[in-house]
Amino acid sequence: MLRILSVVAALQTLAWTSALACTGQVGAVIFQDNFADATGGWDATVKPPVFLLSGNATSTGSSSLNLTFNAIDGDYCMDFILPPAIATDNPTHAAIIFWATSDYNNMMELILYSDGTVQLSKELASNWSNIFSVPNAPGFNSAPNAVNSLRVTALAGTITAYLNGKQVQAVRAQEPPSANSSFGVDGGDATAVANPPPIQIKGYSVTAGK
Repeated sequence: MLRILSVVAALQTLAWTSALACTGQVGAVIFQDNFADATGGWDATVKPPVFLLSGNATSTGSSSLNLTFNAIDGDYCMDFILPPAIATDNPTHAAIIFWATSDYNNMMELILYSDGTVQLSKELASNWSNIFSVPNAPGFNSAPNAVNSLRVTALAGTITAYLNGKQVQAVRAQEPPSANSSFGVDGGDATAVANPPPIQIKGYSVTAGK
């Protein structure tokens, strides 16, 4: 029986690994979702086998926090397909949200734009500021329908950004005071347009990072 259970566990791990391109995450698993079903606890409608994010004619995009899991220190990673920009002055983007409050008014976002720029931004009381922006980030895959993996570690007051396994930049930051900090996803376009192509979130994983 133990041997059978071990084989089943190994197959489950293999299935999860094959669905994700994220590499390098360490520590105990806090949360994982490959969107095979809609039980992940997201503040949005998930239609398996992917989580679609997009704007519309009146909105530049959409955000969704996870309502059933929380983390502060952690290793956050997201696999997604980012459609090309609708126009050169209207890039698409996908982002990992972390250190967020449930009202969406305070958060950190690590963002990948369709031109290969990686940006870390902070929202405080609904006011946004950019912490760093790295154009032509190493490792960006611009091929059509390519899966990119965005990853951020938030550990002991240091935030480190990665793209497809390559470190982009690190910065020190004060951690939020609440142990109930949320994480989530964001995606869309710089300017609202009708019927934009959606960002396809294929996998999301949070580990303890240590």
